[in-house]
Amino acid sequence: MFKKLFSSHAKLVEDIRNDNYNNWESHFNNYNNTNSKKADPVKLQSLGLEIYEKHLQDVIQDYAITDDEKKGLIKIKEYFQLSDAAINTVKSKYAKNAVAGLSKQKLADNHLSEEEIQEIGLFAKELNVSDEEVTRINQQNALELYQNAVRDVISDQLVTADEQQTLKQLAQTLGIDIRQATLDKKLKEDYYYLVLLNALEQGYLPQCKQPTVVIQNDEVAYWEISSNFVFARTNTTGYFSQSSKEGFKATKGVSYQLGSSRNSPIREHVLDNLPGIFAITNKGVVFAAQQQSFAIPFTQLHAFDTYTDGIGLQKQQTELLLQFYDKQMSEVIFKVLTNAINAHT
Repeated sequence: MFKKLFSSHAKLVEDIRNDNYNNWESHFNNYNNTNSKKADPVKLQSLGLEIYEKHLQDVIQDYAITDDEKKGLIKIKEYFQLSDAAINTVKSKYAKNAVAGLSKQKLADNHLSEEEIQEIGLFAKELNVSDEEVTRINQQNALELYQNAVRDVISDQLVTADEQQTLKQLAQTLGIDIRQATLDKKLKEDYYYLVLLNALEQGYLPQCKQPTVVIQNDEVAYWEISSNFVFARTNTTGYFSQSSKEGFKATKGVSYQLGSSRNSPIREHVLDNLPGIFAITNKGVVFAAQQQSFAIPFTQLHAFDTYTDGIGLQKQQTELLLQFYDKQMSEVIFKVLTNAINAHT
C-alpha cells in the first residue's frame, strides 16, 4: 500500500528527501496546491517516520532537547498521526547511545554533580530511557574512565604508592566501590600484581593465614605456591647383549671356540616432575609433596636464582629446581625470599 502511495506522490517524496527532510510542511503545501490529487499525510505515515527520525537525530546531536525542538517533533507526530509505538521504536534506535554520550560529556572532569545527574535524567526521559538504565549508564561510563586510568598507570609495568593513592581518590570521586565493581579481570590481576611487586620492593612480607604446608609452632609462612620439583633420574630403556669368545687347541689341527654372553642395561638420564607446594617461612624454604619433601633453613641455603618459570635453590653442591605453574610468580617468589632472608639472617 505504502509503495503505491509513494509512487503516486513520488515528486513530493523526492523533494522532501532531497531537501534532507527540511521544510517538509512547505513541500506538502506546495504539492497540494499544484496537484489535483492531494497528498494525505495520514496515508504517508512511513514518510512521516522518516521525517521524524531525521529530525530526532539532528535534535539529539548536542545531547539536549530545547522546548522549540520538542514542539517541532510533536508537530511531526501530530501532522502524520504517528502512533506512540512507532515513535518509541524510532527513539529506541538512538536513545541509549545518546544518553551515554551525554553522560561521558558530563564525566569529562571525572565527576557528576547533582545538577548534571538531573540533566542527564531529563534528557533520558525525553527518549523514554528509565531511571534504572540511566544509573547503569552513568556507572558504566565512570567505571570505563577508572579502568582507562588504571591502564595508563600500569603501562610502564610499575605502580608507585602515589599512583595507587591517585587511583583511590579517582574511584571515590567517580563513586566507584572497587570491592563491588565489576572490573576487567585481567586488568585487575595485572594491577594488583604490580601493587604487590611495589610493596615487596619496599621490604613488605605477606603472611599466609592458613598455610597448606606443615610448619612449626614458632614458624610463619610468608608465601606458598603450587609447583613442580624437577629432578633427574636414571631410566632403563632396554638391554643389549655382549659376547666374548675364547679358543683352545685340543689336538693338532683341531680347535674349539668357547663363548659367553651377558645382557647390559641401556640407561638414559631423564627429567621428572614431582608436584607439590613450595613455601617460604621465617626459617627457610619448604617443599611438601606426597612422595618426597625437603626443607632448607636459611643458614644452609647458599644461593638462589629465578628463571622465567621457576626458581633454583643451591644447598651445598646440590641445586634444586622448582617450576611454577604461574610463570608470573617467579619475580614475586624471588622478592619474598629476599625479604625473608634479609629479615631473619
